[in-house]
Amino acid sequence: MLSLPRPLALDLPAEHGFDAPPRPVDQVIADMLATGWGARISRADALSVAAVQRGRNELCAIATLPLRLYKGLDVVASPLLRQINPDVANVVTMAATIEDLIFEGIAWWQVTGQDFDGYPVSARHIDVGKVSLKPPARKADPTHTPAGYTSPGKPSGPYVYVDGEPVSAALMIRFDSPNPGLLKANARAIRRALLLDRLAAMFAENPQLREFFTDADNPDVDPMDDDEINAFLAEYMAMRKVRPVGWIPSTVKRADVNAPSPVDLQLVELQRQVSLEIANGIGVDPEDLGVATTSRTYFNGVDRRQEKVNRTYGPFMKAITDRLSMGDVTRRGYEPRFDLSDYLKSDPVTQAQYWEALKRMGAIDSDEIRALAGFSGKAPKAEPAPAPAAPPTENSRPGRQVHGRFDDRPGMTFSVTEFDAPPPAPKVDAARRTITGLALPYNAVARKYGIAYRFRPGSLEYGDVGRVKHLQDHATPVGSAVKLTDGKDGLTAELSVLSGPEGSATRLQRDQLLYDAENGLYDGLSVGVDFSLFPEDGDVEFNEDDQVYDVVRATLREISSTPMPAFDDARVTKVAASLNGGHQMDPCPHCAHRHAPGIACATFAAQLRTAPTPAPAPTPAPTPAQPSTETMAAFTAAMEAFAARQMPTVPNGGQGPTIVNPHHGPAAVTEPEPYRFDRSGNLREGTHDFSTDLHDGWRQGGGGDKAARDRANAWLQRVFADRPRQEFAVTPSNVTSLNYPPNRPELYVDQMEYEYPLWQAINKGTLDSVTPFVIPKFSAATGLVADHTTGTEPTPGTFTATSQTLTPTPVSGKIEITREAWDQGGSPQMSGLIWRQMVRAYYEALEAYAVAQLAAVAASLPDITITTAAVDSALDQALSGAIVPLNYIRGGNRFRTVFTQIDLYKAMAQAKDTAGRRLYPQIGPSNANGTVEPRYTAIDAHGLRWLPAWALAASGTVAASSYAFDPEKVCGWASAPQQIDLEWRVAWVDLGIWGYKAFGVTDFAGTREFIYDPV
Repeated sequence: MLSLPRPLALDLPAEHGFDAPPRPVDQVIADMLATGWGARISRADALSVAAVQRGRNELCAIATLPLRLYKGLDVVASPLLRQINPDVANVVTMAATIEDLIFEGIAWWQVTGQDFDGYPVSARHIDVGKVSLKPPARKADPTHTPAGYTSPGKPSGPYVYVDGEPVSAALMIRFDSPNPGLLKANARAIRRALLLDRLAAMFAENPQLREFFTDADNPDVDPMDDDEINAFLAEYMAMRKVRPVGWIPSTVKRADVNAPSPVDLQLVELQRQVSLEIANGIGVDPEDLGVATTSRTYFNGVDRRQEKVNRTYGPFMKAITDRLSMGDVTRRGYEPRFDLSDYLKSDPVTQAQYWEALKRMGAIDSDEIRALAGFSGKAPKAEPAPAPAAPPTENSRPGRQVHGRFDDRPGMTFSVTEFDAPPPAPKVDAARRTITGLALPYNAVARKYGIAYRFRPGSLEYGDVGRVKHLQDHATPVGSAVKLTDGKDGLTAELSVLSGPEGSATRLQRDQLLYDAENGLYDGLSVGVDFSLFPEDGDVEFNEDDQVYDVVRATLREISSTPMPAFDDARVTKVAASLNGGHQMDPCPHCAHRHAPGIACATFAAQLRTAPTPAPAPTPAPTPAQPSTETMAAFTAAMEAFAARQMPTVPNGGQGPTIVNPHHGPAAVTEPEPYRFDRSGNLREGTHDFSTDLHDGWRQGGGGDKAARDRANAWLQRVFADRPRQEFAVTPSNVTSLNYPPNRPELYVDQMEYEYPLWQAINKGTLDSVTPFVIPKFSAATGLVADHTTGTEPTPGTFTATSQTLTPTPVSGKIEITREAWDQGGSPQMSGLIWRQMVRAYYEALEAYAVAQLAAVAASLPDITITTAAVDSALDQALSGAIVPLNYIRGGNRFRTVFTQIDLYKAMAQAKDTAGRRLYPQIGPSNANGTVEPRYTAIDAHGLRWLPAWALAASGTVAASSYAFDPEKVCGWASAPQQIDLEWRVAWVDLGIWGYKAFGVTDFAGTREFIYDPV
């Protein structure tokens, strides 16, 4: 007879599962920081990826380019650039610096030697990890004392910490990359590359399995032992090398293996993709990393190298040269640059044709060509005699001082647009490659640096017209003067624009200049002249009537094509402020406005013009009017400040280097924080909520919102990675009344937690209510199969199913907290500590509940009684005698774990044989029935794992029970602990805990109770 259980309603699956008790949030955060995609990639791991190392080597090739110091167009000697570190080759120092810029976005040098003016002459590279802008923990900042004054004997100013020791910021050179650091910006791509490398290594070290052998299915044949298997495999592999066919004995069965290959997994394509991502992150051409891309526009060798300089090397080269150009490293008027002449040199034939064209135009001579070609000595043939110099003017006299000339460039530059009546734009003849226009108007007033100038007709001196160079922006030579016409209105110039080798960057630049001039962009001409600024030298005359310096003699050095000039004062002011970290410059004492350093004040110049000037003493012959002594002194100071281009006051009377503060890094755009701390230190919602991101980003069973997970990981790395404490060197005796015993909430000592072996073994899920539920199960079956009698119908058998109803019971607890204590909170929060303890008690109660339920059904559990007070070999024999029969029950021995009471566990751990040898040793087991794990955490004996269970009976002198069961036959359910805050009373706040639990044994045949009496 067949009986069926009543229909059951299907419950919805549980939305959340709890495999372990809740943990404190600090442990969760620590695990998040240490593992997963948010963990930091080390430089060593990154360089273990071939694509990263190849990209690093490509960029570090910049270190092979010569770094020189230029004064104008001339190379000057620099002790620092000639040998940066006396103990290390320059290429090594520069490569280490570039590597830091690639991976970290920042690099450091420490000055190890200075000249008499305080400029560095030697330095050494410092590893980024050794440098900190903040003092280390428990180390006071040496620049501050408790009263805020500088300590005696210590230099003032900011400090940088190298290996925890303070170093003056004036001795540290900080390089900043315009690109983000690779280890942070491309951590995901590098991590994928590491994973793919491990996957490729796995396939290389473990070749794909093609076939395997097993014992045949014939029960009459004994299985092969290890020696026979090894001999068979060796003979089989040897014969396969001899002939393509083979034979295997009947005792062996062969099977093929179908496993995915690296091709099936697209391993090569994935490695190519990650190499492409790394190339894009580093900024190099993917083909430099061995990744083939689509076809490109044809480039010759020179164009390819120029493109590499502009797009790949340029950001790092500029980061180095711009930093070394600052006033703390390099004097004014000097500029460090990488020498690219050899790197960008074209083939010899093209280069020779280019030099020949320059010589025909008169731009260079044979000796200059020999120097460019690397030949020593003079040219074999003498050059023609130079044209005679122009006759001196009536005002010229030998030995004049050229006070208006700085470095080896023209002392003054004047653009036609700076005069009162600017002339029309110059004309461009693209076919002849010339630009023609008025270079300098006469009798027009121009103002530079607050001083007015006016050039008299015929005031310009020059020799050979071809020697007057044509520059672009007073910097880059592009040609020379073809014709100079000195008329009553001014100097009109016809200027040539040279070409260059076909397809070269030089030719493109000069063609662009012609195009810009023809279309009105470079529509201005500017002259570079030398003359003395003091009237007694005869170059200028001071006109008292209109307060203008009339220039009567000046040497023409060059003529430049320039765009329409902007207002120098406004532009320089803005750049200077940004270079000093946004600090405003001091107001001018004359006009109250802020000027850039070295820019004269127009108001001050007006005051000079209106200042009383004594009449000149009568002389036999008329002489030019002289400005007053006060006017001349003020004018000289203004021009000297301009000539030196001084920054605000620096040490050594303004002659030393300018201080550059490494604490002021590059400007950056800061995105709003997703989460923020309020003034009380509580974590509040920013653009997102932290707890919501935790819940959505780390869901049970994997998955979750990846954006939320990445956002939380990035914020944790940024906020908690490095938080050194600031301390002050205050003597304890000075603050005795303030030295109360400090509260150290971060050192709070919590109660240790138990393991929960029984509950973890039987836990089947969660509950959400007290509603009973029913489990259907097998009851009995008889007569289903019997011998058949011909012509006789079989007798019907019976099958009976039954069900088991489980009724959950609630779990609750409460603690009463006074209103004052609740409002005070504390650090750490009192409610959080209490709730953590209540959760701990909740799970301890579930462990005790499982033991209590097993004891309650002990009458239904099959017993295994161990000999009373059995120890050593007798105990071992008793256990084996009890375990062996378990293989003869229905289903066989399905027991794997025994939850052991302390008396039985101690007896097993201490069991010895008659020779005193441990029966279950930890070290060197040989011919033993089991072993003990380190620290006696478990015993593996007779094929079972014996675990200590603290919730079972305590040690005593009476019989106690241990339990073994099939985890599928003993079941437990419990809900997650629910926190309930009740504030319904005035004087008290109730903190409650609530949950549900249920227990059931579905088949008692799957359980065993071990009873052991130690006495």
